[in-house]
Amino acid sequence: MKSIILDLGCGPHKRLGAFGFDRRPQPGVNVACNIEDPLPLQNECADLVYMSHVIEHVTNLVGLMEEVYRVCKPGAAVEVVVPYYTSRGALRDPTHVRYITEDTFQYFEPPTDYGVRTNFKIERIHYDVRKPFRWLPSYFQKRCRRYLWNVVDNMHVTLRAIKDV
Repeated sequence: MKSIILDLGCGPHKRLGAFGFDRRPQPGVNVACNIEDPLPLQNECADLVYMSHVIEHVTNLVGLMEEVYRVCKPGAAVEVVVPYYTSRGALRDPTHVRYITEDTFQYFEPPTDYGVRTNFKIERIHYDVRKPFRWLPSYFQKRCRRYLWNVVDNMHVTLRAIKDV
């Protein structure tokens, strides 16, 4: 059986083999819809959900993540690429409505405080570290990205949907 891959907010650069969702109809977009509204999908239909440079534009991040969780099959992966909160890319775009840190994703893991209806497990976080910081040992990279500006461009986060089967 073929895997179902969703690319939410894909724009004209949809991930290969994915169903593309975006607000505006354009080449590569299979479904034109506002991803902040309920997604026009059945429960537990997706094996992989991909969001690249999307969640920093979303006003209701909790609602979006609850919808993503709803459409994920048990064990589905969610891959998120987002500008790191201390990067120029996060700060310069006037359409960004929030800044994202690695700690942001903890709100979607159990125990989910504030009534968030998700059960994701953070599986992996990778940072696009800028030169010359990328040659430092990981301990120093962590200190630099926490206390200095513009050390990391983007953050890649992989979540896993944990559901009873």
